[in-house]
Amino acid sequence: MSKYFVAVEPPSDQSLRIATVMRQLGDPSPVPHITVKAPSGLGPELAWLPAVREVAARSERFIVTIREARTFSNRILYLAVQSANLAQLHQIILETVAPSPELVTKYSEERQYIPHLTLAISHIEYGLPPYQTLVSNLRGLDPFEAFELTIFRREDASTRYRTWQRLPLALSHKFSPNSNQRPSGRKHS
Repeated sequence: MSKYFVAVEPPSDQSLRIATVMRQLGDPSPVPHITVKAPSGLGPELAWLPAVREVAARSERFIVTIREARTFSNRILYLAVQSANLAQLHQIILETVAPSPELVTKYSEERQYIPHLTLAISHIEYGLPPYQTLVSNLRGLDPFEAFELTIFRREDASTRYRTWQRLPLALSHKFSPNSNQRPSGRKHS
């Protein structure tokens, strides 16, 4: 069964640098990205797709700054990401797609959204390998403009996620996060 998630990708020159480090940390086929919306509620029936397209079309482009390396519980190595719009965009898509509470919990979306770019995940009890020298190669990445959302798709559990669709963001601000306007979306009863 297909699975999807929504992300922002860094520009190609930065992606190449980041992918090189990800490979050195053990990922054989890295795709650098910042997850905006995890798979919860993004099912194979694609009922969510028109609403996510509408959110993208009504959301303005924004600046993303990649910061220092950090870890979640010495098991996940990531680059911190700063952008005023990422958390807002995550919340709008989450509310629009309206996944079931069970799915929200499964993908930890009940917690505060922390924008980040994952570099490595340790699947062993000993934690992450030494990474300081490798990550130092990523210092000084320039801020970039996010001008589209990328939807990634995985056919089944034995395959990797691949770019499926790109949704352009609006050139100028059309969507006010403080308004009660929300794109129509699927709601669970």
